[in-house]
Amino acid sequence: MLRRTALAAAALLGLGAAGDAMAQAAPDQLKTIRDRGVFRCGVYENVPGLSALDAQGNRVGFDVDYCRAMAAAVLGDGSKVEFRTMTLAQGIPALKSGEVDMIALALTYTIQRDTELGLDFVGPTLYSGHAFMVHKRSGATKLADLNGATICLVAGGITDTLISDYFRARNMTFRPVAIENTTQMYALYEEGRCDVVTSEVPFLGMRRSRLRNPADHLILPEMFAKSHMGPVVRDDDRAYSHVARWVHFALVNAEEMGITRENVARMASESRDPAIRRFLGVEGEIGIKMGLANDWTQKVIAAVGNYGEIFDRHYGAQSVIKLPRGLNALAFDGGLQWSPTWR
Repeated sequence: MLRRTALAAAALLGLGAAGDAMAQAAPDQLKTIRDRGVFRCGVYENVPGLSALDAQGNRVGFDVDYCRAMAAAVLGDGSKVEFRTMTLAQGIPALKSGEVDMIALALTYTIQRDTELGLDFVGPTLYSGHAFMVHKRSGATKLADLNGATICLVAGGITDTLISDYFRARNMTFRPVAIENTTQMYALYEEGRCDVVTSEVPFLGMRRSRLRNPADHLILPEMFAKSHMGPVVRDDDRAYSHVARWVHFALVNAEEMGITRENVARMASESRDPAIRRFLGVEGEIGIKMGLANDWTQKVIAAVGNYGEIFDRHYGAQSVIKLPRGLNALAFDGGLQWSPTWR
């Protein structure tokens, strides 16, 4: 009996030591970023709507704003971002190696990526679906017309498997042409090297607007796969993953509360609403308990605005394509974007 008790105690001590070792080995990415003084974010080089240079040479885009929001949350300054441009195929290795703190490459949220690759998805920040764009001269007006088509695809994505599943289920075939990046893909498509390109609807709309003759191209109305997209972080630091996830929720929550880039400072100083004061860190210690400054949400909104402002700038009313909010409207307005309770 005494021997069994001693063995059990030793086992417990061993578990405790192992737990201590694991705790010591666990990464502290918030500290790493603060010590470095800059947030490193992987983005596309030139995908309008997501990440591209404007006429003044500034990097702008929907996912660019999420990078700036993270910098504002962790470092208190949305300008402290180092953008690393990369392709989709380069993104996950760069994240897992620690080259970047987050990748914002419009990755589609899938079970394999979530459970096998050691990733944590933020959002979904954008709900959409995959569609096809064709040359009008092809005569195609619906998906059934694409049997035997040549389709340009970005290497390293999941789109080819999505198309394969859709076509095989309908006894259709296609010829894939693997392209390194989206810039090359649309150039080859415009030259007629492939009949079809595919992407999520907002990106197709933005890309069509930049072709030489946008009116010569048709985005087919049917979507062949759903797409839930968002930035991605590694899943080996839960505190950091929580911060990334709640940055997105902060953007949505701000829109729900009517807090904007223009009025956030006034709301923080003048609002007597306990929910707003708690959200903006005027009351309570939510930020401190997350390892952030208490007013981190104020910094985020001052840097990029709320979710609706980000969407409107890059996809909605203020953008070239003027895409309706649709599924990306707030849940209060019939969409899917919502934030958990801020308590």
